[in-house]
Amino acid sequence: MPAIGVFINPDPRTPVRAILEQAQLADRQGFDSVWLGDHLIHYLGEPYVAEGPLESFTLMTAIGATTSRIRLAWGMLNPSFRNPAVLAKMLATLDQITGGRVVCSLGAGWLKPEYEAYDLPFLDDHDERIEHEREVVQLLQRLWTHPAPERVTFEGRWVRARDLQFNPRPYQLPHPPIWIGGDSEASVALALELGDGWVPLLRGQPGIVRELRASPSWPDRPMTVVRLTRLIVAETREAVLPEAEQAYEVVQGTATLQPPPTFEEFLASEVIGTPDECLERLDELEQAGIDHHLVTFESAAQQERAARLLLPQLGRQAEAVPASAG
Repeated sequence: MPAIGVFINPDPRTPVRAILEQAQLADRQGFDSVWLGDHLIHYLGEPYVAEGPLESFTLMTAIGATTSRIRLAWGMLNPSFRNPAVLAKMLATLDQITGGRVVCSLGAGWLKPEYEAYDLPFLDDHDERIEHEREVVQLLQRLWTHPAPERVTFEGRWVRARDLQFNPRPYQLPHPPIWIGGDSEASVALALELGDGWVPLLRGQPGIVRELRASPSWPDRPMTVVRLTRLIVAETREAVLPEAEQAYEVVQGTATLQPPPTFEEFLASEVIGTPDECLERLDELEQAGIDHHLVTFESAAQQERAARLLLPQLGRQAEAVPASAG
């Protein structure tokens, strides 16, 4: 059955205590994963506001230390902010701290002003950024599967390690899952070549995912497909419609999301409605090959209703699958 992850509100004015409490609540409620952005400056709305985002790896470590079961992911972790070999060590350490709950969800980076502000090198060519990301993934996999006392030397165009005896070994073996984010052809190709999952932004529509899964390039190994989903559930359809209208207004104001042209199409494309309607829609998306939904809840009440009305049903359906197969 599909999994549901919670993306913590990226508003930089959100107090750190509120972020930790939302993650801890999602952990208790039974959501599969909690996600953070990975930016050094605020990029939504008025740029470069004084209230910048917290450093995401430090914040995620605090979340991991104060939760017990929820998986930890980023949307997306920038492979250029941290030396790749050191990043491998950071992720492996967090995986050990949390007993194997890390998802290495990587993107190529794109916001040039934050690189310039922090004096970090930026590759202007998109495909070169993807190639850099590819070398990072290769190094992560190499280090995680060849820990000390083995020695690893890696000589890429941008990424290098020399005679490195790596430790610690990650808790998850052979390594934490690596999910690649992005919609470009180069990003998708990297996900299919080296990833354990794909996180599209604009291409996470059922028809596109179904077509990709049927293509000869789709790997034989297990691949998670994550969809950025609007999920709003309530006991009655009448109760959910006002919140759905507000969500549609938000999407219309976000240029990168390319909203459906009408509210009715928006309702049909997302997971919105009564529990039965939402479960039916989640099943349709799973049949298309989408097995993880990344949701930003606009309120604690929305998150509570999803946990109460949907997660128990999804758990019961998941338990029923092996029984019926037997």
